[in-house]
Amino acid sequence: MAVYKSKGIVLRSIRFGEADRILDLYTQNAGLVSAIAKGIRRTRSRFGGRLEPLSCVDFLAYQGRTLDTVTQVEVLRSFHGVREDLDRFEAAGNMVAVVRAISGGDEADRRVFNLLYHALDTLEGRTSGFESIKAAFSLKLSVLAGYTPRLDACVICDRGLKEPLDGEPPYFAPPLGGALCPDCRAASGDAFPLPPGTLSALQSLVALPIREAAVEERLEESVSRVVSAHVLAHAPGGAPGRALAARGGAGWRRLHPA
Repeated sequence: MAVYKSKGIVLRSIRFGEADRILDLYTQNAGLVSAIAKGIRRTRSRFGGRLEPLSCVDFLAYQGRTLDTVTQVEVLRSFHGVREDLDRFEAAGNMVAVVRAISGGDEADRRVFNLLYHALDTLEGRTSGFESIKAAFSLKLSVLAGYTPRLDACVICDRGLKEPLDGEPPYFAPPLGGALCPDCRAASGDAFPLPPGTLSALQSLVALPIREAAVEERLEESVSRVVSAHVLAHAPGGAPGRALAARGGAGWRRLHPA
């Protein structure tokens, strides 16, 4: 059995048997990894509280046929402030659901690991604006996964989309992966209009570092609708993406089921 060491962020922790937990971690070196921590729920467990959801850890494990087995853990960053605040925790749960939907394979991508780490760091350091962080994270992850939404011009005719457009709003078509001008809106039955300022807000979220993510309160609902619809339409993970949309992004309950 091959032994390996890696950094990972705990995405989910599920009770297993009498004293164990099964963990999902997004790692630097192997992408999404499922592993078992044996005896972790015992009072005198050597793991203690070092494998809590959202913790960034340095861990040692050996490979198994279906599950790897964690043998040693060192906490690098607990993100305690995210776990202890319901609004922050709910935003983090949404981000975890998006990671599982878009980057749920076993191909390592350090950019995804770094993006999640910096998003959690930003959440912990903010007192508000969690919707902006959540939306920025989902957009940036979509870009890394190759599902960049077209926001600067019509996805069909390539017409520039500087607002306003002859008094009509631009539209967003999730199946087509981008915005539509009024003349092309009939090309997608799923297209919906975007309130003034929405496209500019989305473009800023993509362009700026996640720590600078900010959306005006009046645009939060429309921005969140675009981002959720885009992830749902293009997530190769399928089921996690559908669950994310169905629950309105309340993915935090997935982190630590009873």
